Amino acid sequence: MRIITVAMILLASVLLAGDGSLQEIKTVLFPFRDIVISSRVESTLKTYKFLQGQAFKAGDTLVELDDSRYAIELSRTTEQVRFAKSTFEEKKELREKKFTSDAELRRAEYDFRLMEIAYEEAKLHVAFCTIKAPFDGKIVEIMTHDFETTRSGQALCRIIDDNKLLAIMNVPLTDDAFTTIGTPVKIHLDQKDAIATGTIYEVSPQADHRTGTVRIRVLIDNRQGLFFAGMTGTLQK
Repeated sequence: MRIITVAMILLASVLLAGDGSLQEIKTVLFPFRDIVISSRVESTLKTYKFLQGQAFKAGDTLVELDDSRYAIELSRTTEQVRFAKSTFEEKKELREKKFTSDAELRRAEYDFRLMEIAYEEAKLHVAFCTIKAPFDGKIVEIMTHDFETTRSGQALCRIIDDNKLLAIMNVPLTDDAFTTIGTPVKIHLDQKDAIATGTIYEVSPQADHRTGTVRIRVLIDNRQGLFFAGMTGTLQK
């Protein structure tokens, strides 16, 4: 629904003067990346390591889930792997001396491989309880709160990368400058009465036949945090 609404706004944002000439092109700023972080295990959410709007770096721990259940499982499978490996090695020695059968040896190896798989799975479950940031950014929405239970696939929070912003707009197909990737662009932002500079990052391969326009995305460097996703502005000629 949000995408459809934005598309309708952008299609209506190319305003024409009475003679059909270009009057102004409106745009909206979006974060470069916007994703939902979900749980990969059943657990209880312990804590968030960052507040909403607080900047984090890629690799920082965002969320910790209770891993006590999976830590016990990891401890158990560690011992099972050790025992299964020892049994397998003993069976190999016995087979070399012809004191056991090939079937017994294969069975011991099979049990050992199964325990290895269970051990690796337990390690993954423990690792999944510590959720790290996939990129630099900020938390913008908390969906599951501290001490609430989580299911596999449950949304925990939404994060964005606003170190770069994308100004999305529709421009006339007749304007070659604004339909060429790499072209420098200036945008007047309404809320701050400021000029943001960027370059054309993407040009849609499909035009809109109703308006004679094509969707473009302008990449804006926002590492200084001067602008906010959601701001609106006007493309400067």
